[in-house]
Amino acid sequence: MQKGNELYKKGDYKDALTEYEKALQTDQKNNTAQFNAGNALQKQQKFPDAAKLFESVLENSNDPSLQAQAGYNKGVAEVKQKQLQEAVNSFKQSLRLNSTDNDARENLQKALNELKKQNDKKNDQKKDDKKKNDQKNKDKKPPEQKPKDQMSKQQAENLLNQLREEEKQLQELQKQKIKQTKPDKDW
Repeated sequence: MQKGNELYKKGDYKDALTEYEKALQTDQKNNTAQFNAGNALQKQQKFPDAAKLFESVLENSNDPSLQAQAGYNKGVAEVKQKQLQEAVNSFKQSLRLNSTDNDARENLQKALNELKKQNDKKNDQKKDDKKKNDQKNKDKKPPEQKPKDQMSKQQAENLLNQLREEEKQLQELQKQKIKQTKPDKDW
């Protein structure tokens, strides 16, 4: 494992991982080797595998400090995979084990903010889709009969009345918008 740490410090994460895996072959429950292997995987951007190793350290280690670090790193791996809810849970778990970890606190806040943005986007998208459907339904008017050459007087009056009604509705909407945007008088 010592050789793995030296390779890791030099930035040779692939070979460091090989050394950590050798250490794990001799002792599968070596939580430090699992944690270090998770770090090497994370440096290679193999986030799902790294998260699994960090989860294993969280479940099997008796060292709260190592568990807190594993929870934090698992959260980072989950953020990289866009698994924000899982990341929030991991950062919270890390903070329960080490309440003084400011990095975990900051990343928790960032993950919560990003999760809120995603939820807001989804809600906005649903509203936009509903508006589009409503607009499509408005646009679909019953097919009008095409006059052969001229409209009858009754048809012209009906069309004119229909246009007047639409104009009234538009004016009402405009009035409502103006009322909403006008601030109340501040006496």
